[in-house]
Amino acid sequence: METRTYESIYPFMGNVTVTLIKEIKEMGAYSFLSEYGNALGMLMMSELSRRRIRSLNKFIKIGKSEVVVVVRVDFLKGYIDLSKRRIAEGETYCMEKKWNYSRIINTITNQVSKFFFICIEDSRIRWSWPFFRHFGHAIIGFKKYLENSETLTKCLDIFWKEKTKICGIVAKKLPKNSKKISSNFEISCFSPGGISIVKKVIKSAIMINNVEEINVRLISGPLYNLTIKNGNKKKGIKILARFFSFISEKIKKKKGRLYIKDIILD
Repeated sequence: METRTYESIYPFMGNVTVTLIKEIKEMGAYSFLSEYGNALGMLMMSELSRRRIRSLNKFIKIGKSEVVVVVRVDFLKGYIDLSKRRIAEGETYCMEKKWNYSRIINTITNQVSKFFFICIEDSRIRWSWPFFRHFGHAIIGFKKYLENSETLTKCLDIFWKEKTKICGIVAKKLPKNSKKISSNFEISCFSPGGISIVKKVIKSAIMINNVEEINVRLISGPLYNLTIKNGNKKKGIKILARFFSFISEKIKKKKGRLYIKDIILD
């Protein structure tokens, strides 16, 4: 489906974007720019990789999406030259994350438009593209819209029925702002029935926290991995401290030991 995420018909030189490989030729590949209504771009063979290319098919495949940077745009003729080798380290991950957010925005816009039998282009002009203009990316605008829809409605051309529908869809579609804390730890017990004791202690430690966000899995005895997902970072750290404090106290009584290898805050 042709979807123009941004107000601009064509990207500008230096923009990083996502392109879908359409056709591969000897001199390069023709591709569709997914964010710009499937505008046609050209990815030259010399711009694929810094390394020497012997087989073009090893680097790109038809139907595969690639993160590229725009190196030249002819707005009159519609020529767009792309480069994969000029992508800086870390830009691929950032662009993939941005593209995932853009797909969410496109889904929200499409669903609202279809529900009210409104032209999608009309919805983009009235409230989707203004979000991009005011906030850099519409995902930020929609998050603020959930917090205070009345204030934002004043500066956007949104019908009151649309507002209710948008709030409902946005609440379901937008990713929750959850924090992840993970830790690798070793726990061993030298008493008779040590394995059963370790299992009971871990199970009890999970139960006293009484939260669904905590998950413990065995990697390879005696190594375990603990993962806590919580919207509040401080609360997650408190759960972690309470978990290990309980295990340390109980396992010592059973002639065992607890060794925390690392704690990773994401």
